[in-house]
Amino acid sequence: MKTDIPLKLLTALRGADLLPLLGLPAASLVRVETRELPASATRLDTLLRVRSPQGQDYLHLVEWQGYYDPAVLWRLAGYVAWFGQQEPGTTVVGTVVYLAPEYDVGDTLTQVIDGQVVQAWPVGRIQLWTQDAQAALAANSLGLAVLSPLMRNADASLVEAAARMVVAQAPPTQQGDLLSILGTFAEPLLQPRRFMNLVGREKLMGSGLFDLLMQEREAELRDKLREELREMYEAKLREHEEQLRRQQEEQLRRQQEEQFRQQEEQFRQALQQTLEDTLLIRFPAAPLALVRDIRRIQRPSELHRLIVAVQQVPDLAAAEQLLHAAAQPTDNGA
Repeated sequence: MKTDIPLKLLTALRGADLLPLLGLPAASLVRVETRELPASATRLDTLLRVRSPQGQDYLHLVEWQGYYDPAVLWRLAGYVAWFGQQEPGTTVVGTVVYLAPEYDVGDTLTQVIDGQVVQAWPVGRIQLWTQDAQAALAANSLGLAVLSPLMRNADASLVEAAARMVVAQAPPTQQGDLLSILGTFAEPLLQPRRFMNLVGREKLMGSGLFDLLMQEREAELRDKLREELREMYEAKLREHEEQLRRQQEEQLRRQQEEQFRQQEEQFRQALQQTLEDTLLIRFPAAPLALVRDIRRIQRPSELHRLIVAVQQVPDLAAAEQLLHAAAQPTDNGA
């Protein structure tokens, strides 16, 4: 599950809701800032400018950690140091939020020489899985409600309650993005189709994050298809060359041709199945008639063209027109 973009967007949309999670229940959020580090061109979207109860402004950097990285504490310390150099008169603190136990590398940068600790730098740490999901939902905070599927005691009914809270309380401009983020976090607890039926496709389709996640998924699918096709082509070429080398007489040639024909058929069927899968991933409500159209298409090059084209069409109607046209006999050469 990719969490980096949803978590950064959640911080931008509901940063004030997250202050209690960061141990700052009495502070107020001045604004969420985006900074770019010139050395690596890394853009940070989780920098909070916070005001203390006594009116002091300071920077609080949040590092959401959704994968194992032994260098995360060094990275966070480096960010804090860089911001401190830019604003030497401003207090800068950092917190790493671990999403799962397997990502947790601790809360202290400890330097040891010959078995002796010579320096130790503590870093704020939150173990999200130790937070109580029901309590987060009861706090009546949209930011915590959206995060609640990642917490302890989360289940499908909690996800449904969180979704209803977002629909009831979130501003219309935030609903689509917050629901998309919630659906991303809730995927292990609630099937995506059930979640979509719960909140309504229209609300999700209006989310810029939903579009971005779909683009990422389509890009992953294209890369996977490209790699699989390359491997298939290379494997077929190697096998063909080996068969040609061993060919000694007409009988062997006929056997080779028959085997090649069968492989071509299997390859065609695989491309047809890939095209079906691609269609259903983009348009789950596609009619069965389109599957019949796909089965009428025989030429591998045409199937490969359609796999790419179906990923690019704007809607189901365009996909139907594309596949109907391709299934006509005049476009269906052997």
